[in-house]
Amino acid sequence: MDQIHTLRHSSRKLVRELGIIQLDKSLAGPTPQHCHVIVEIGEARSGITVSKLAELLLMSVSAMSRLIQSLIERGLVEAKDGIDKREKFLVLTSTGKEELKNIDDFSNAKVEGAFAYLTKEDQAEIIRSIQKYAEALEKSRTQLAYVKIHTLSTSRPLRRQIVQMVEEIQKYEIEVTVTKELNTCILRAEETFYYNNSYNFWYATNNEGTVVGCIGLRKIDDMQGQLLKFFVDKRFRGKGLAQKLLATVEKAASKHGFSEIWVGTLNKLAATEQFYLKSGFSPVQEKKLPDGFKKCYLDVLFYSRFV
Repeated sequence: MDQIHTLRHSSRKLVRELGIIQLDKSLAGPTPQHCHVIVEIGEARSGITVSKLAELLLMSVSAMSRLIQSLIERGLVEAKDGIDKREKFLVLTSTGKEELKNIDDFSNAKVEGAFAYLTKEDQAEIIRSIQKYAEALEKSRTQLAYVKIHTLSTSRPLRRQIVQMVEEIQKYEIEVTVTKELNTCILRAEETFYYNNSYNFWYATNNEGTVVGCIGLRKIDDMQGQLLKFFVDKRFRGKGLAQKLLATVEKAASKHGFSEIWVGTLNKLAATEQFYLKSGFSPVQEKKLPDGFKKCYLDVLFYSRFV
């Protein structure tokens, strides 16, 4: 965590010292987004679409459209017809090109000023490191796009692969003793997760087919279900996979006519507790668990929410 804190602090300092927010407001506009849009349009010499700009700058298409409209009104950008006239290609006007030159001159001066304090070797090392870090950030952000959620099958090798992922988290992250019985319900899914003519257990795979998450919905009675074996590979946490898995369960719970779902967890998983609270679950006392709730010997905290 100290490394992460240091890197975040240095990243904030880097953004601050590069000084985009210090640019004269008479330039691209009152926000850094205006400057970034001008730069990206200038980089795309043959033009770029609103949707592509939104993708590059991690903005919604509607927000980007409003931003582009303001730049068009300022005479910095113009929209031209492409082969497909349903979407315009954006290019800089002569005024926009002057604006880009001002931004470039400002930013180049910042970098050149810093390089004056570094050797040639240091400069080359920094460039290589920042390129690697930027690429890693992009891979981390985009990897969820390649994740697919599947319904459990009868494949024994698949079930063992899911159990292996779960056990690695239990052993090396949660640091609990993994008994032979702890994850048997995945291997014997028919006994726990098969009802109403379907398997109610799902797993997620990345673009290489590796299991990176799982979740199960056990039937307590005709009105209630229980979450079991909800795990996400640490490389995919904080990126929306847990929410996708939970949404899959909620959809299934509604289909089965459940009005409430319950879950138990350990007391040392602060991030898990926050996830359930943010997802609309409410803490409940153990004595208020419904009859038929399958309590794991590790569970000490319990939550429920209406579907």
